Amino acid sequence: MKYTTMAAVALLIGGSYLSAKTTLFDPAQSITVETYSDIFFKLESSPVSINEIITGASQFADSLCDETIYQEVIGESVNSCKQKFKQSQAQCAEFIIKSNEPMYTDKVAITQLSEKFINCMTNS
Repeated sequence: MKYTTMAAVALLIGGSYLSAKTTLFDPAQSITVETYSDIFFKLESSPVSINEIITGASQFADSLCDETIYQEVIGESVNSCKQKFKQSQAQCAEFIIKSNEPMYTDKVAITQLSEKFINCMTNS
């Protein structure tokens, strides 16, 4: 019973989020990519640019920096992660832009490119 209730609550929350996103979505309007998930919402209606992938991946990487427990597990701190992020973001973005296509329509390619960008920022 406990798991059924938890699953029902999870479905309600997930459904509410997705329905809010879809009711706000008007195909005539372009989606502005501000978060990692925005990349994939935009991809449903149009190609995604490399700059939008960098924007979304940057937001995702920044959110990883904010995870205190995650940072402790990998032997870092939130501050050191943020500092590393700021130092390497522009350099990694330049590398990604120069070495990849300007527009994408494939989810797998976008995910791989996002991972490449995040790995560049965290290993710099």
